[in-house]
Amino acid sequence: MNDLIIQYAISRKIKLQALIVSIYLLLLSLTMAVLELTKSQYGIYFFVGIIGIIISVSLILSVTISQPKPLIILNNELFSLDFPLQRLNTVIPWDQVTHMGIGLSSITLNMDDQNVHIDLDVLRYHDLKVLKSKLIEIAESRDIPYNNI
Repeated sequence: MNDLIIQYAISRKIKLQALIVSIYLLLLSLTMAVLELTKSQYGIYFFVGIIGIIISVSLILSVTISQPKPLIILNNELFSLDFPLQRLNTVIPWDQVTHMGIGLSSITLNMDDQNVHIDLDVLRYHDLKVLKSKLIEIAESRDIPYNNI
């Protein structure tokens, strides 16, 4: 089975466009600020250049470094969840799951010592359908009993 990774981040096309625009703004702002510095004038163009540098650096950082982590990573060995709004950050190995209940927008996993209820309202409808089908596929391949709840 292929790994299922659900991540809601900026697309590559938008990232590339944002990087091009921010690098252009950075070069333009640096040129403006350096030209004003060589004239020894600290006028409005110098401060506009400094503000442009700050804006371009923040755009570069927001497009590259500060992208969110994947919400769900699902493979044959484990089920990793990272839902920051629900404060749910857990990794569940499939060896510990004894029963799985699949609801409309939630999943209940019974493990050896605890029950885990996962609310999937944060997912898009298409991703929810794909996740449920992968969960059923894993349950059938590992002989984990499952039912609809």
